[in-house]
Amino acid sequence: MKKIFILFLTGFFLLTLVGNLAGMTVGLKAGFNLSSFKVSPTMPDLPLFKNRSSFSGGIFVSFDFGPFSIEPEILYAPYGTKFDLIIDDLPYRAQYQIDYLEGLLLLKWRVVRIGPVTPVIMAGPSFGFLTRAKAVLKPAAGGSGESVNMKDMYKKSEIGLSLGAGIEAKVKKLKLSLEARYHLGLTNIATSSFEGNSIKNKGISVLAGLGF
Repeated sequence: MKKIFILFLTGFFLLTLVGNLAGMTVGLKAGFNLSSFKVSPTMPDLPLFKNRSSFSGGIFVSFDFGPFSIEPEILYAPYGTKFDLIIDDLPYRAQYQIDYLEGLLLLKWRVVRIGPVTPVIMAGPSFGFLTRAKAVLKPAAGGSGESVNMKDMYKKSEIGLSLGAGIEAKVKKLKLSLEARYHLGLTNIATSSFEGNSIKNKGISVLAGLGF
């Protein structure tokens, strides 16, 4: 996690320098992510997956071309899921934490200006690089739990599709944004350890942005 934070700071510093020279917009984004798994084939013994909620954030640079813009981003992207289970007649809660350093290349279309804000539609591919994969098991009543490293059970990278919409507004030299996105995982992230099951990420994120 410390290495990722240092990478974000270094990348943001470099992008700010380049942005000032070339007239681009660079900035920060932060928000939350709700994620789960899409597992196929569906089997009757699968648990009822619930959304895992986590912080998401990173840096971006935007290149404007009239009503369109191209926006590369680097985000800390947490995926995974959680579910309830019974062990020795006692209730437990399990959570799979599958975290990525994710690069996105978004095409944005500013539809029409409405007063001080501009609605935006966006789409583009995402490329995730696995940074952490672990399972956490805790008693439902609370207390300490156990965690297991599962990095060998998931592929090192993931390709996905990001679709979303939002609004943008300019306040003096600052660009403010609020976006909602849906992440559709295209890669089966499971290794052969899962015996033929296909596991794909899916999630919804809400991000606030500040551009300079």
